[in-house]
Amino acid sequence: MRSLGLTSLPRLNLSVHAFPMVAAIAEFVVLAVCVFEAGSFYQKIALGRFPNQGFYLLAAFTLSTMFIVSSGFARDYSIKRLLSPREQFRSLFLHWNSAYSLFVFALFMTHATDFYSRGSILVQYGAGLTVVVVMRLLLGAVVARGLEAGALEGKNVAVVGAAGMVNDAIRRLHSDGQGVKIASAIVLTAASPRLSDGAAAEGAIEAERQETCAAVDSIQRMAQHKPLDDIVITCPWSATDRIKELVDGLSSIPATIHLAPNSTSPMMRDPHPARIGRMRTIQLAPAPLTLRDRVVKRAFDIVGASVLLLASLPLFAFIALLIRLDSPGPVLFRQRRHGFNHREFRVIKFRTMSTLDDGMHIRQARRNDDRVTRVGRFLRSTNLDEIPQLINVLAGQMSLVGPRPHALAHDNEYEERIRQYARRHKVKPGITGWAQVNGYRGETSSIDKMLKRVDHDLYYIDHWSLLLDIRILLMTLLSPRSYRNAY
Repeated sequence: MRSLGLTSLPRLNLSVHAFPMVAAIAEFVVLAVCVFEAGSFYQKIALGRFPNQGFYLLAAFTLSTMFIVSSGFARDYSIKRLLSPREQFRSLFLHWNSAYSLFVFALFMTHATDFYSRGSILVQYGAGLTVVVVMRLLLGAVVARGLEAGALEGKNVAVVGAAGMVNDAIRRLHSDGQGVKIASAIVLTAASPRLSDGAAAEGAIEAERQETCAAVDSIQRMAQHKPLDDIVITCPWSATDRIKELVDGLSSIPATIHLAPNSTSPMMRDPHPARIGRMRTIQLAPAPLTLRDRVVKRAFDIVGASVLLLASLPLFAFIALLIRLDSPGPVLFRQRRHGFNHREFRVIKFRTMSTLDDGMHIRQARRNDDRVTRVGRFLRSTNLDEIPQLINVLAGQMSLVGPRPHALAHDNEYEERIRQYARRHKVKPGITGWAQVNGYRGETSSIDKMLKRVDHDLYYIDHWSLLLDIRILLMTLLSPRSYRNAY
């Protein structure tokens, strides 16, 4: 056992535990004053006077209390939440609208709406929402600046475990930007192998136990002088005896004990606690989209595809006529592709080539490919050949945005060569995608090019949001990179 030699850190101006209370009180005062003043302003403008001032003041404090209490229970003032604007605003709008709906309902039930102006209600809603948005932005900036300058004290954490895992845990804790302070870091030697010789094995086990006890004693002594918030154990999960001894010994310390992910196993590097019924589990690979996400994405697809298809009907007919006049063959080209969960469907495109390949061996289109027709070359370079896939979207086989579907022959080839390739089928394929708008489209003449495409597709799956879909659609139309390698 050895300590990494971290020096004791001096106590700073404001602890991470006290800050949420201070932030909540500050927001309460500002919100109550602004809501009251907004009502006062409207009454004076609309009526020239401000009757029932006492009731308006009581209403402002009641509304502010409901909002602050609900936000507090949701931990909106925690350091972690304040440093996450997306989560912050999602919770903020939910609690503000809920509190205001309850507030208006209370006014109605008490007949206060007889003298409480409806104009005041609307003005106070807008003023209050603006104030809390600005306050959360300011609080987030204060937290970030305070942690950086040392004016805000983060959580005190002790780390104990195997050498490489201790260093990895410290690096990750420092990179999170949460102001974590490493109060103690103790490295234990690797768990001894169970030797065949009885005496040698017993000696190794006893040495390991003594080292573990010494680590526990060291952390206990340190915790008496510097209170700990969390203790992180970074042992391989296979070292069950050592982990149990550490937990048993450290349980006397009033701190939360954590077991870090098992860095020796790729599957255990980013686990999440979960529950199926009453059974608790470790979630190793989450589903790509929640039920709410799927409903939102499908609604967006239906509305967007319907509008685009209706708007493009004249263009659809004109392109069909050009294809007919340019070369013999059908207007539309249908080819088998793998969709969501590897389900097979036929993608619909305008025919751009003289061939209609759909077998187990398909040659990708290349620059100056003689199979591409004159009209087809224009359609491919402008992405207009993808318009008929709006029908696939309405049929539920595709999405407006998602990983581009490949021919079955290419799927079969790359699933064998790229380990994560099949993950692309965890969502519906799209007419356009994150890889395409970043220039990774067209022929994949090397495995590296396909790896780049797959990496972008997996990034999209792991970071999906409606705003990302809208961004990709705009980039498809406006970004020069989305037209790169289109031939």
